[in-house]
Amino acid sequence: KIGKVLKHGSTIKTQRDAKLTMVCKEGRPISLTREGSFPVELWKDSCNTSHASVSTKYFQYIWDQLYGRSDDYKRDHPEGYSTISEAPVRGNDEKEILITGSLDTVNYASDHFRVSWSASFDHSGPYIFVVKNTKTKKQVYLDSNKMNTRSLYLLKKYMKPGNSYSWTVSCRETGPVEGGVINYVPVKTVSQHILRLRKATTVPEEMAAQYFRIGYMLQQDHYLADAYTYFRKAALTDPSTPFYSEMLSEFVAKFKLAD
Repeated sequence: KIGKVLKHGSTIKTQRDAKLTMVCKEGRPISLTREGSFPVELWKDSCNTSHASVSTKYFQYIWDQLYGRSDDYKRDHPEGYSTISEAPVRGNDEKEILITGSLDTVNYASDHFRVSWSASFDHSGPYIFVVKNTKTKKQVYLDSNKMNTRSLYLLKKYMKPGNSYSWTVSCRETGPVEGGVINYVPVKTVSQHILRLRKATTVPEEMAAQYFRIGYMLQQDHYLADAYTYFRKAALTDPSTPFYSEMLSEFVAKFKLAD
């Protein structure tokens, strides 16, 4: 059962054609694919890991997220589950434009995704949004309006695949604030990267779990638009598992997307 914590002394009993994956808190996945009775103690040494690969970090993340939502955690931590929010990029003086640090690098090829920001004060006037080629320093886009997001899909026509672009935001009360870098990559590059991620683990996966794992790894590699696509696939493929829809909602809220 997803989110079930297996304690010392537990025994797992599986039927024919069983497919079960357990995750150690150290980030090591362990699979069962045959019928039998298996004491948890069998794997106490199998959880040891001496390196932090991308797969290990992913499964450690899964442990943290599922354990934080488990009945065991809620019973031992009645104050509730909390996560550390990302520190924003600071603006100037007391009045600031705030940009999440996850937008410092975005690898983008297609699909809908937005860069966004907020103000630490009540701002009703326009924001100045500027995009420049990072190599030539040439300005390729400038816009002024009250919106606090910009669609990368609509910016595509001002960019060329293989080039990198920096973006800044400013308003009357602040100077320009560096938003980050947009690497406009060919669609083929993303497709090849996703293919590698599909093969990154030999652990048996349900389709929704695979979609979510790929989405997580894409997010770590700064392919945020594609991560959003795979998080949505996971939530739609298995709507009976709240974890996928909850994580999708967190992603949407973090980047001010509309789902």
